[in-house]
Amino acid sequence: MIVEDGSTFHVTWQCHNQDWLLKEDWAKNLYYHLLLKYKLRYGIKIHSYSFMDNHPHLTGTMTSKKAFSAFFRVVNSLFAKAINKRFKRKGQVVMDRFKSPRIETDKDLLQVMAYIDLNPFRARKVNHPKEYQFSSYGYYAYGKEDPLIDPPDTYLAMGKNPENRQNAYREMVEFILKKDGNTKKNYSTTHFIGNPVWVIKKYRRLSQAMAGKTRSYQKSSLAKSHLPKPG
Repeated sequence: MIVEDGSTFHVTWQCHNQDWLLKEDWAKNLYYHLLLKYKLRYGIKIHSYSFMDNHPHLTGTMTSKKAFSAFFRVVNSLFAKAINKRFKRKGQVVMDRFKSPRIETDKDLLQVMAYIDLNPFRARKVNHPKEYQFSSYGYYAYGKEDPLIDPPDTYLAMGKNPENRQNAYREMVEFILKKDGNTKKNYSTTHFIGNPVWVIKKYRRLSQAMAGKTRSYQKSSLAKSHLPKPG
């Protein structure tokens, strides 16, 4: 398992066949309110989000792997049912299993949060992230009320008061915009986000665990093949 109990995560998933099932405002609002409704029940803290037209991005912290899986299973299932009913369609809405890279440090979390808030700009939906309604940028940069968000300690440490923190966040995002605003970071396709040494160590452990499972499966299959046939 990539995440562990208490992990900080970045979750994203694609709509089935990359259809534009999140394009309409009502669909984005629906997903927002499902996240809001169930996050406390499953012990999930949502730190940031951005809802694109065929995929969402979220960062947060979980209490346990079991609750984390159950939370997204419930939210995505209810979202899929509502989408299918609205469009009078059948079948999958969420394409396969969602991706959930694990985030190592507070610094890494801030970088992913900024990456998420810049997604609408990179997709050329807006000229600046402040123009996009369905992201956490308004909360962190201007103090817009947003009950879905649980600000992480790393953000609270950016200033002594809300105004200082908002100024610091805006400056951080503006710096990224000027430096590499159109550069796509590897925050969705990787399993681990953090210091390269930590990432390499986690990948090695993941590879070892996967190899162990493969050997166990092969031994089990071999043992079954030697069982006497009935009759």
